[in-house]
Amino acid sequence: MIQNSKQLISLLIKQNILKNITVVLLTIVLVMWSKTYIDSVQESGMDAVLFLSIFPLGAMFAYFAFRYSDTDLKSADHRALADIATFIFLTIICFSVIISTLLGIVTLPTMRYPFYILAALLISGCLVYDFWNLYCNLKKMQE
Repeated sequence: MIQNSKQLISLLIKQNILKNITVVLLTIVLVMWSKTYIDSVQESGMDAVLFLSIFPLGAMFAYFAFRYSDTDLKSADHRALADIATFIFLTIICFSVIISTLLGIVTLPTMRYPFYILAALLISGCLVYDFWNLYCNLKKMQE
């Protein structure tokens, strides 16, 4: 049982770190699984990129609408639902961005480094946003 708010805050930060590490690891596994399919894509890859953009766009709308401030962080059930939802959205975003990047590179190999940079920035921004969103609510708990 959690004794005080400092222990709860520490637990929440550790859970968030674990969730984000799991998102990254699952994304890597999914990309490795999809690599053989990506290698078979030819110049029609841009059509797939455009179609694939629907997935991260929908997940981003849901993800950025989510706020930890609407979550009862003292309730394990409420936190679990929040973590599951953000885990799903982050996984969809990360996987879709990486697959789109790889398909874009297959189609436009000269754009390799700009694609890598943009993908890394987008994924990093989403993961940082997740911590920022949590910290905003943790700060309110301390007041």
